[in-house]
Amino acid sequence: MNPKKFPIRLVFAALAGTFLFITLSCEKKEALSSAVELLSFGPAGIQHGEQMRIIGNNLDKVTAIEFVGASIQSTNFVEQTSELIVVTVPEQAERGIITLKTSEGDITSKSPLNLEVPVVITDFTTSAKPGEQITFQGEYLNWVTSIVFADELPVTEFVSQSLTELVVTVPMNAQSGSLTVLTGGTEPLTIELEDQLEVTLPSITGFSPNPVDRGANLTVSGADLDLVKGIVLKGVADTIMDFVSRSETELVIAIPEEATRGTLSIVAFSKIAVESEDILTFVGDPVAPDPLAYPLYIDQLENSAQNWGWGSTVDFNNSENVRDGNAAIKVSYQGSWGALKFANFSVNTAGYQEIAFSIFGTPGTGGKTINLTTNGSSAYVITITEGEWVEYKLPLTELGNPATMTELVFQETGWSGTVYMDHVGLR
Repeated sequence: MNPKKFPIRLVFAALAGTFLFITLSCEKKEALSSAVELLSFGPAGIQHGEQMRIIGNNLDKVTAIEFVGASIQSTNFVEQTSELIVVTVPEQAERGIITLKTSEGDITSKSPLNLEVPVVITDFTTSAKPGEQITFQGEYLNWVTSIVFADELPVTEFVSQSLTELVVTVPMNAQSGSLTVLTGGTEPLTIELEDQLEVTLPSITGFSPNPVDRGANLTVSGADLDLVKGIVLKGVADTIMDFVSRSETELVIAIPEEATRGTLSIVAFSKIAVESEDILTFVGDPVAPDPLAYPLYIDQLENSAQNWGWGSTVDFNNSENVRDGNAAIKVSYQGSWGALKFANFSVNTAGYQEIAFSIFGTPGTGGKTINLTTNGSSAYVITITEGEWVEYKLPLTELGNPATMTELVFQETGWSGTVYMDHVGLR
């Protein structure tokens, strides 16, 4: 059988196609192999000053490597081949992508470089006023991510930050106390500083006029009063934050009508209150009561007296509304014929002429009555005046003229509300 004969033109066409395929494949392979490729870098957890290995293809074409915060030219590479570059990580390098610089363009890493960084604080400013700047000295401070002030107050935006120095503005609401430094890196650190930061507080040196008219202006003098967010007055429910004028040394406020006698407090932006030593008094308020010969209450219970009352809540150390001194009795009646009962004392009344006390009625109590008795005597009816202190001086004859007094009872007559009492005893 004769072998098949192929036309010669088909043979040449087949050979030409094969040659073209081989040529194109080689050109494609050559084109792919000439590109710079970044395959990996490491090791993980590397530190500044250690050597980092970059693996890839055609790395001999890399002219520089850029880190966040630092750059290395190829002349400073430890080693460079087509498949490997070895460099020493610069001290200034920070977390972020790395970039290989070539004449054909930049090649950036898909994942960021992260480092294990031993941040150290060697010194910092230990006292400051809110709004001022404090400076930290140390090593690798460019890796600090947050400064946490006392009461868990973080600051993450800094005035300036470098390898050896960090400058932070003290928040207006910062408090004195310890500081905590938080850092980044593959192993983030929480650094508790041994020394504490002392944050300046405002102070009061005085106020005038004293006494003052309600509705008039009061000038509070002191230091660092620009740090004051508000002023608290006795008898005023809300903190006063509207100032007529203010400076570092003076604050001027309008006195509300409901303000009552007592100390005042300035409240810093940190919510810390600073109380005055002096007592703020008001024009028209009653003068100090005459001294008691046998007190049952002056700022506190006296002469072994105790409260054996019922149907009421009693605070013997209340400073919201004081007749005189530092404290008064706040009595909240429950509307169930409750009573404040002074008991557990015994006094021979010979030589005493009267029982004295002062009562202040809060809103809603005006015209309400209290029955006053001693040792089970007939009741003396007291009618409450709302919004002012009224001093009572009752002859002992009005209360049965007991030879020995062992109890004194203030009983409401079926109503609920709050009154203040002060300077209770015998004269």
